[in-house]
Amino acid sequence: MDFLNISFSGEPGMAIIAIVAFGAGLVRGFTGFGGPAFILAILTLFFTPYSIVSKILIVDFLASMYLFKAVYHQIDWRSTAYLTIPTLLAMPLGHWLLLEMDPLWMKRSMAMIIAVACVFMLIGVRYRNPLSSVGLIVLGLCAGIVFGGSYIALVAVVVILLGPYDKNQARSLIISWSSFTVLGFALMSVLSGTTGVDDLVTAAPGAAAYLFGTWLGSLGFHNVSEKLFRRAAIGVLLCLALFNLVL
Repeated sequence: MDFLNISFSGEPGMAIIAIVAFGAGLVRGFTGFGGPAFILAILTLFFTPYSIVSKILIVDFLASMYLFKAVYHQIDWRSTAYLTIPTLLAMPLGHWLLLEMDPLWMKRSMAMIIAVACVFMLIGVRYRNPLSSVGLIVLGLCAGIVFGGSYIALVAVVVILLGPYDKNQARSLIISWSSFTVLGFALMSVLSGTTGVDDLVTAAPGAAAYLFGTWLGSLGFHNVSEKLFRRAAIGVLLCLALFNLVL
């Protein structure tokens, strides 16, 4: 089933998908995360996660590289390495689970965990010290399984936002980690045959809309306060979690 070349008879058309991609790009550019989850939350109403993950990978790849370049000078390379390497090692297990397990069960289980974490953030619960090396490694392993199985980075994002990081630290860590994991996921998908030339062709229009939205969203990030950024980030997480719980 094509990702873009579809009719309006029970399935979204190309224009609708472009709008979804643009909105997802705004979210991705502003918060540094959430774009793929935004697309999945809506399009899994019409397609299986397996059939669209490879297209989302292509749509998000260029945006990841653009955001990485924008935050390059703010990156904490030590924290990024401790978080990223375990993620890359655990992703093949998650990718296998994507093929073997019930996608609805996976989606709703993860959504419940994220929703609970959002409630904690809304009431002001935060841990005081930055994650230790061991904490980053454990988080990376858990995030790798989830990311490899669903292409959703929200597990790592939730833990980072629960911490003492300011908006620039949190966003740059999220972007640097996700950029390397997107690259690793891309290689894994190509080698496993999940992503091919046909996916590149069909996802191209959505990728253009997504990249434009990412650019606009990143411009907006620099003009908001710390408090507004956190509220927006938590709001995005909570909406995505609730959406996946009830649908």
